[in-house]
Amino acid sequence: MNKHAIIRNLPDGTCTRQQILRAARIVEPSFKETQLRYLMGTLHNSRLIVRVGRNQYKKVDKEPKKSIFTGVYSHAAQQVIRYMQEQFPLLSYRVWELSWLNEFFNHQLAHNQIFLEVEKGGGDFVFSMLTEKFPGKVLLKPKAQEILRYGTDDGIIINHLVTEAPKSDGERYQVPLEKLLVDLFANKNLMLSKGDYPAAIELMFTKYRIDQVSMLRYARRRNKVKTVFDFLRDNTTIELMVQGQLPVSRHVHNSILDKP
Repeated sequence: MNKHAIIRNLPDGTCTRQQILRAARIVEPSFKETQLRYLMGTLHNSRLIVRVGRNQYKKVDKEPKKSIFTGVYSHAAQQVIRYMQEQFPLLSYRVWELSWLNEFFNHQLAHNQIFLEVEKGGGDFVFSMLTEKFPGKVLLKPKAQEILRYGTDDGIIINHLVTEAPKSDGERYQVPLEKLLVDLFANKNLMLSKGDYPAAIELMFTKYRIDQVSMLRYARRRNKVKTVFDFLRDNTTIELMVQGQLPVSRHVHNSILDKP
């Protein structure tokens, strides 16, 4: 089947699986619905369409080609990862660094923090082991005031790993941008300039491919759906692809930036 002919028959903007099926039947009237799954995989693997939400796709020639964000780990973070791999090979955990956000924020972060998020039940044991390996560097579930008082550059902050946190396509400990975006609003210990949020988040969406369905699922798990998506709607020009899946809420004129 002529894949490019199918693409030409798709509407501009977003389209659904049913619209792709109709486009395929225009090109080949005998095309069966049972063949659609294979066709979708072919179009996606050929980089002719990109998934932008649940049952929402765009033609790649209409969507700027974007890469997948992959945070670069510092030497200090690599040491933590190696230790976790050696000592806790069966434990689920994620590692990310505050310095990754310097790519997006105007106000550069002078000090780095390494966030180690560990599955439920493992945090205390990991903390006791890491404090021996990295004395004076590790804090367990600290509050913002404790980070200010006891935190060090490249300090290790151990938190609970929220179930259903988005996974990376790379190593199991890597963190995708969808998770970091929600954590900007859910992690109270990120002492960042809220005034930088609109431009920073716009830049994230401009440079990288972001799965809004994955963001929405994680935001629900963190009880931050309204906070995150109201902010995107009211403070950015980002096109929301998950509108129909968002809770109906009153339009609030006061921006999150106005809140203390």
